[in-house]
Amino acid sequence: MINVNELLILTDDQIDYPSLSENMLEQLALSEELFIATSALTELSIRNSPCAASVAREILCQDRGDYHLQARALEVLFEVNPKQAMYLILQQVPTCGAFMLNAIMELILENEPDFKSEAGLFLTHLVIERLAEFDEKTTLPQPEVKSIFLKRFGYLRTGFAASVHRLAA
Repeated sequence: MINVNELLILTDDQIDYPSLSENMLEQLALSEELFIATSALTELSIRNSPCAASVAREILCQDRGDYHLQARALEVLFEVNPKQAMYLILQQVPTCGAFMLNAIMELILENEPDFKSEAGLFLTHLVIERLAEFDEKTTLPQPEVKSIFLKRFGYLRTGFAASVHRLAA
């Protein structure tokens, strides 16, 4: 029987994730090896494992790993529990870095119907406010993501309350 430490000395592409138990995948997803952690979390998500959401939440709440792992964790959590993911996004938007803000915008764009509620629109409005803090010359958030995001949600910049009221009617 192989243990976690033996797997952690391998490279990401040397591990056969589909053959591992969920317990082993959970341990790998919470490890310090970022490529392995991301792949293990992805495998838990593919399996629709009940522990995928709790692992994703732990990664986000404890600020584990890098922005790539955290962005993947946010996606996984949103797949399983959109309301909880939105709550965590609400906490992160005011202080997150450009990479995470870009990941949040991509998540909103990919799941636009889920962000049409009053809470979703409020969250989207916060993202728009945060975008104003980033220089136009920066590579993140990605200009094409920012452009699409603002085309779809730019109306939230002004008259936010009126927009929410109009959509709710």
